[in-house]
Amino acid sequence: MTVQNVADTLTLRASELTAHDSNPAAVPSGFRHFLGTPSPSQRFRAFGVDPISSPSDHARLRGLMHRLSRRMDAAIKWPPHQVRSAEHWENPLIPSGYTYLLQFIAHDLVHSAIPLSVAGGLGRGTTNARRTPLRLETLYGSGPVGSPHIYALDAPNDDRRTKLRLGRMRWKENEPASGCPFRDIARAQAENVTGVDRSIAGIRVALTEALVADPRNDDHAVMSQLTALFALLHNGLVDIIRHHEGNAGPNGQFGAAYKRFLCARGALTAIYHNVIRNDLMRRILHPAIHANYSGSAPDFIDRPGPSRNGAIGDWEIPLEFSHGAFRFGHAMVRPEYQINDLSLHDLNNTLEKSSMNDPANMPLDETWMVQWSRFFEINGSRPNFSRRIGPHLSDGLGNDQIFPAFDETERVGLLYRDLLGASLAGMWSVDALIAEIGTRRPHFIAMSRLLADRAYRVDQLREWFVSARAYGALTDEDIETLSNDPPLPFFILFEAMQQTDGLQLGLLGSIIVSEVIFGALASDPQSVLGGSLADQFDIVSRELYLANVLQEIPDISNMAQLVEFTTEIAELRQAVPAFL
Repeated sequence: MTVQNVADTLTLRASELTAHDSNPAAVPSGFRHFLGTPSPSQRFRAFGVDPISSPSDHARLRGLMHRLSRRMDAAIKWPPHQVRSAEHWENPLIPSGYTYLLQFIAHDLVHSAIPLSVAGGLGRGTTNARRTPLRLETLYGSGPVGSPHIYALDAPNDDRRTKLRLGRMRWKENEPASGCPFRDIARAQAENVTGVDRSIAGIRVALTEALVADPRNDDHAVMSQLTALFALLHNGLVDIIRHHEGNAGPNGQFGAAYKRFLCARGALTAIYHNVIRNDLMRRILHPAIHANYSGSAPDFIDRPGPSRNGAIGDWEIPLEFSHGAFRFGHAMVRPEYQINDLSLHDLNNTLEKSSMNDPANMPLDETWMVQWSRFFEINGSRPNFSRRIGPHLSDGLGNDQIFPAFDETERVGLLYRDLLGASLAGMWSVDALIAEIGTRRPHFIAMSRLLADRAYRVDQLREWFVSARAYGALTDEDIETLSNDPPLPFFILFEAMQQTDGLQLGLLGSIIVSEVIFGALASDPQSVLGGSLADQFDIVSRELYLANVLQEIPDISNMAQLVEFTTEIAELRQAVPAFL
């Protein structure tokens, strides 16, 4: 679920960036299609036309996606649920911290230079740089040697770096004696060859540079705070490992530092995988699909062959996941967040809190220090709940400063980008995708009338479009083409609304997400060999040390336990502002 940076589109126009290959359906490096490449007849169409083979019709396609995005501006009338203290649009099954864990995971799976919606088609700049999925590249970058700017020096007289760099928070009011300053990601001032200086003269310098491996992890305040949480956990693991190390003498200190780093990274990766497998996926997936994939040996249907260049480990992500199903996380974003006991911030303000958008007010002050019991259910806390999953996004994701217009429709916001990017990706149509899954796993499709009965599906879609027709000014022709061939990211949201009242993904969305996420976990040798988390710790440690230096780490299987363990090892139990 990626909230893209305003820098993506400040000066770019779709017509200037379209860079098609000789084969207009060629998939950029690092991507592939789910269940194999669809034939032209199996691809998404708008008004009966394949956007991949007919660039001259893209203006008409953009108009359709513009109107569809306008229809999705209409609020959904959700049925009441059992938690009476929650608003009807809230999802008490998924605290809002998981919204941003999903975004963090998206960054760990996909990293492209230019969004497909802005590029205007499959081509240069839309390649995926990730080649090893879910290995925390978004946190660690290329390690202490390849990405030294994100690591802190261990000692003043050498260049060892084993801990992730953190930055001091800023105090808006007077700093208390018991304050805990290192709670933000690291940020820095940088000289600018253009002479632009966004500092407040005589008051505060502009910290324009976020010292993180992936700049998208400073997209907004909650994202940078989640990144700081993982960095604090890594740094605490380093301290645990250091405590168990013997004194190797001065000649061994340099090598010991890298062993320590690798061990801490391996341990955090194992924890991360355990949380994804046992906590996150259980919350977001349809229960029937989760039961099919959460076991020790799931029967995958999407097993790609050798990569296009034959390279070992050259992993590629399906466009139907990255530009289709996984966009559901955008619908979970709340209109406002209780950041801590004292601070309530609306989404617009939250999105603007980054080094890119507000460098003169960096680092984050105490009003932005996340109290994690407000984002995960910890010891009975009542966290911010995510929104129910459906075809509607919070108004803040239409912010024209963060997501400005980039084509002739002048449509601002994230939703239009999601719909247009999916339409230009040459993806499977919803009908063809359902049919292909039905040939491989007919019992999956049989569980849902919405999937198994095409006439019923078209009628349900048509009824929804007609029900608030004025919002998008949809024409009869629009309604017919969208009912018969809906864009995949829209259908995933519609299905969740229809099948689970927006509390989890529907069957099709759950299948795609399960295949990719559980598939990525199954491709990790450490996860396959390790079994339990304790077993994985033992494997990680004994690859580097004679004994298990990780044996005191508890079984962490959910985000609440991850936060509580971080609180202990980072000595933040009495932190001001409150960490937990």
